[in-house]
Amino acid sequence: MSTKPIQLIDQSKKWLSHEVYPLWSEKGLDLKYGGFVESISFDGSPMDVPRRAMVQARQIYAFLTGAKMGCCPQDVASSAIEQGTRYMMERFSDSSGAFIYSVHPDGTPKSRTPDLYTQAFALFGLAQAYSLNPRPEYKECAKTLLKYLHNERRVAGGGYTEVDDNGTVSYKSNPHMHLFESAVAWMQIDSDPEWKDLGHELITLCLNKFINPQSHVLGEYFDEQWNHLLQNGVFIYEPGHQYEWAWLMSLYEDLTGQSLKSVRHQLFLLAEEHGTSPERKVVFDEMWSNYMPKTRSSRFWPQCERIKAAVRLGCEVSGEDQARYAKAADESLTTLFKFFETPMKGLWYDMLSAEDTFSGSSAKASSLYHIVNAMEEYVNLRPKLTGF
Repeated sequence: MSTKPIQLIDQSKKWLSHEVYPLWSEKGLDLKYGGFVESISFDGSPMDVPRRAMVQARQIYAFLTGAKMGCCPQDVASSAIEQGTRYMMERFSDSSGAFIYSVHPDGTPKSRTPDLYTQAFALFGLAQAYSLNPRPEYKECAKTLLKYLHNERRVAGGGYTEVDDNGTVSYKSNPHMHLFESAVAWMQIDSDPEWKDLGHELITLCLNKFINPQSHVLGEYFDEQWNHLLQNGVFIYEPGHQYEWAWLMSLYEDLTGQSLKSVRHQLFLLAEEHGTSPERKVVFDEMWSNYMPKTRSSRFWPQCERIKAAVRLGCEVSGEDQARYAKAADESLTTLFKFFETPMKGLWYDMLSAEDTFSGSSAKASSLYHIVNAMEEYVNLRPKLTGF
């Protein structure tokens, strides 16, 4: 019996407990202006750059999950979450009910764009804060945001518009995935039917529009009727998002009973077959819908999504099938640790090139949300799989 999974669990807990949370609780919180910093340089200093609302929401989750894992002291996590939530609500909330994209380090607005990706994470961050401390103002803020989306951003065929700094409207699956994630997060802690309605709307859009019925992969970019945007007859998909949707569908199925097992496993297995490099043991960033790689680089986060989908979906199968899922999880977590070999411990690289080289001089705070989510799932679920 392999000891590799046991070693990986121990390695994950030690890295989070001894390297990550001590550093990010000291350097990753702005004691002067409030909130979480955007990034930390490889010399250990917080970077003086604008801050995104998304980072505030993700760090709320990261500290909450770190405390659940016993890797971050509860008092440290609770304090960080409280001040981060307050900062997010005070500095990023707009009178429309939406959240703006970014502020300067002193908290003054930089980009007032209410992009859909930001709205999804604001809703998600509020759910995490509410799960720790169910203050009425957190839910009220979330409901106001949801009302804004319904009134201002709804698309006739379902879903919501994306907008950029120039006001250009586009239609993307990725922010809808994170809206779905926020709906699931609220459904787990609150019985208000609006969260269930949101989840139902988004899973229906995904099944009917995002997943192509010919290739069975889930596209990224669409027109206003939710048709895939084609380039030379093919469209772009991302294996990391296939894993992420599969994982989220599993959580949603547990909450609703809606049968999604076949589509979840199909998304996972297509990503495994076409979206990974068996030789390099990495997940590719982008693919074409004819299953050919668009890029052969690998960011850290698709490795995280592969880990958590593999261990959760692996619990549903047995024998050689389960061994395949377990192997995928072990392989990706081993790869992920290569991203952590930075000049200062507790930080990470963002990108592995096609030539298997890392570059960069700082670590993004937004990354910790992916990493700790994957490690929590691995720690909790990998012992249930074969080869442990």
